[in-house]
Amino acid sequence: MASTLLQLAKYGHQLDGTLNRYKAVFYPQRYMDYRRWLKQQNTTIPHNQPLVVFDFRDSRIDGPQGRRFYCLFIFFIRAGFYPVLRENYFFLGNIQDKYKKLCLQEKFSVLRQAQSLPNEYVLVTDKWYSSVSSAASQIISLNYQSDYSPDSTCFPMPFPMFPPVYAHQQDTHLQQYRQQVRPWNIFFGGDANPEKYNKNSIRDIYAKLSRAQILDVMRSNLDCQGSYRELHSNAELDKVHNETINGLVVMNTRRCKVEPINWLATLANSNFFLACPGVRYPMSHNLIEALAVGSIPITQYPEMFFPALEDGKNCLVFNSEKELLEKIQQAMTMSAEQIISMRNAAQVYYDTYLKPDACIKQLLAHHPHNISLRLLPFLKAGGGFA
Repeated sequence: MASTLLQLAKYGHQLDGTLNRYKAVFYPQRYMDYRRWLKQQNTTIPHNQPLVVFDFRDSRIDGPQGRRFYCLFIFFIRAGFYPVLRENYFFLGNIQDKYKKLCLQEKFSVLRQAQSLPNEYVLVTDKWYSSVSSAASQIISLNYQSDYSPDSTCFPMPFPMFPPVYAHQQDTHLQQYRQQVRPWNIFFGGDANPEKYNKNSIRDIYAKLSRAQILDVMRSNLDCQGSYRELHSNAELDKVHNETINGLVVMNTRRCKVEPINWLATLANSNFFLACPGVRYPMSHNLIEALAVGSIPITQYPEMFFPALEDGKNCLVFNSEKELLEKIQQAMTMSAEQIISMRNAAQVYYDTYLKPDACIKQLLAHHPHNISLRLLPFLKAGGGFA
């Protein structure tokens, strides 16, 4: 019965996804707005810098609220590429929506259907056949499948930071955040709505503790020891920003708002970051951001990184409520020397595997010409959707 319901939910979501990708057909005003936008776009393609051409069938590449395309787009920009977007209403008709509109902050060109391209460029596409593939120096084909295996020939796309962090160029100021004084020992910051962050898929498909479960364990066990501090407002955040706290600081972003331009600085206020799962799958932007600033993750999903994070080297790993409490205790009693060593290792991991330019360099070195890019390598069947 459960498997049948799971299949029905899967098919229902796939149908909903298909309708969402092509719903623009039914909105003439949206198409007219798109045509007006298109007339204003730059079509001149530079010949003096590396080009990446994005040619997609529709908006499936966007993922939740346009995040996935924007992050792929900004990764190539950080790697020194100039982006060219192939004209396609089903792909570009929503470019002024949510996180996808962050692309509009960057310089790019729109490639008209009859327009020619320079001799060499990198093509990124999800089509079986792209008419602009013949002159491409490398072709990156997107693969949306779940259940990635490390022995696969696909390149696993790293999970990114939250899109506005890149949009505010906070990822280019990491050295500043890494050198911050860290008065807090352990920190969690994020949405803590128990109804949203307690999905069955986290427990049943990924076999992980949900965000709601983890925070309940922390509240129940640390509060009585005086090692738990929950912030309920920005006034409280300002008050404790420079206060030395050896236990856990919990900041529910539903009550305590931190703008994206200030998020990495807030995260870098701590030695450790309690990495709680996302909504339908464990991966969450804040773990990537923690590695970037050197806040050592306390996590239960190190295997969802490629290569995997390592317990005691660049993170602390738990697999149960008991182990979670043990790791929290370990973090609270760890020597300053070991913390510095693990912090450096976390930063090195980010710089080597998660930093946009390093990621694109490894992607392009993965195969001489045709590369299959697994967009969501951490995804398991039934545990979220592409």
